[in-house]
Amino acid sequence: MIRILAVCVAAISLAACSGDPEFAEGGDLVTIHGAIGTVDRGATDPATEPLFRAYGIEFDSACVMPFASLADMEQHSVRVAYPAGGETRHFSGPLLRDVLEIADPQGSMLTVTALDGYQRDIEIDQILEHDVIVAIRMEGDALNIGGFGPAMVVWPRDDDDDLADIDDADWVWGVFSIEVR
Repeated sequence: MIRILAVCVAAISLAACSGDPEFAEGGDLVTIHGAIGTVDRGATDPATEPLFRAYGIEFDSACVMPFASLADMEQHSVRVAYPAGGETRHFSGPLLRDVLEIADPQGSMLTVTALDGYQRDIEIDQILEHDVIVAIRMEGDALNIGGFGPAMVVWPRDDDDDLADIDDADWVWGVFSIEVR
């Protein structure tokens, strides 16, 4: 009887984990904080948000973007070789400038943080001038944690001559936090 119960619990868990992320209930993919005008959540909680704590990210309020919100925005596609000189891949998601517009940024610089702690400073003017996307899909499939997910900053360097020489360092994958400064 215990074995049957264990198999049932495992099956239910696997079914929940393998569902389409667009319809899965869950938390926020990307948290935008810092100098923003639109907020919809409170301060970080060190007891329940250890990733923020581990990277020294603290805020009093933020604007959060769940997968469904990002998926409901106008989607843009970028076919680009990533990493530079590598395989051409098809990424899709909303424009980063449209995502930022929801949070009403009041600064000129972003610090984008990835799940592995990698951080990159990016000028907002760069985002406004180019069709940079917050990719949530690659080749039509949701970006997964363990891959490039949950979200990735993707630059259209193959289609935008001004970005032809952009360094891969500006491509942040595993994005979960964007601070506006």
